[in-house]
Amino acid sequence: MSERTNETWLSSLRSKGAARELALQDLRAFIFRGVMGYLHSRSDLSRLDIKDLEQLAEDAVQDALIKIQNKLDTFQGKSKFTTWATKIAINHLISELRRHHWRDVSLQEMIEGGTTLEDVIAAGPGHPGNPSVSAEREMVWQAIVHVLENELTDRQRQALVITQLKDVPLTEAAAILNTNTNNLYKLLHDARLKLKKKMTAQGLEPSYILELFAQ
Repeated sequence: MSERTNETWLSSLRSKGAARELALQDLRAFIFRGVMGYLHSRSDLSRLDIKDLEQLAEDAVQDALIKIQNKLDTFQGKSKFTTWATKIAINHLISELRRHHWRDVSLQEMIEGGTTLEDVIAAGPGHPGNPSVSAEREMVWQAIVHVLENELTDRQRQALVITQLKDVPLTEAAAILNTNTNNLYKLLHDARLKLKKKMTAQGLEPSYILELFAQ
C-alpha cells in the first residue's frame, strides 16, 4: 500500500472512480491488520480458530468502512487517518462482541453463575499498602453488600448487578431483564437512591465512602 497523507486519504475517499476504490481497498487491508491484532490480544477469544477470527475481522471492517465514510467530515487530523479509522473499526468490533456475548446469557446465569455478590466485589475493598485503610474499607464494603442483598428488591439488585458489576450495556441489560431501557433507568435510580439512604442512615455519607475508596 502506498503511503498517503491525511489529506490524500480524505481526497481519495471523497472522489469517485478508480482513486476511491483503490483507497478503500488499501484502507480495508490496513484496518484488517489492526483488527486482527486486536482479536489476537483478546484472551477470551483464544478458543476461536484463525478462520473464525478472520470472519469476525472481515465483518467488522466491512461495517466500519461504511461508518468511516460517513464520518469523514468529523476527522480533525489530530492523528494519522489510518489510526483514526482503525480505532473506529475496533470500537465497532468491541460493541459487536459485547452484544453477541450477552445475547445468549440467561438472567439466572448472570445473577448466580456460581459466584456470589461478595465474590464479585471481594477485590474492591483491598488496600495492601495500608492495613488500617484496608480494614476500614472492608467494614464499609460489608455494609454496602448487606444493603445490596437485603434492602433492595430482587429487580433492583439484578439491575445493579448486571449493569454495574457485570458491565452489561443498558440496552442488553434491559433485554435480559425483559423490560425496556426507561424501566431499567427507573430501577437503577430507585436502587441507587435506596442504597444512598440506607448507607446514610448508618452514618456512612456518600462523600466519606467516595473519599475512602479513592485513597
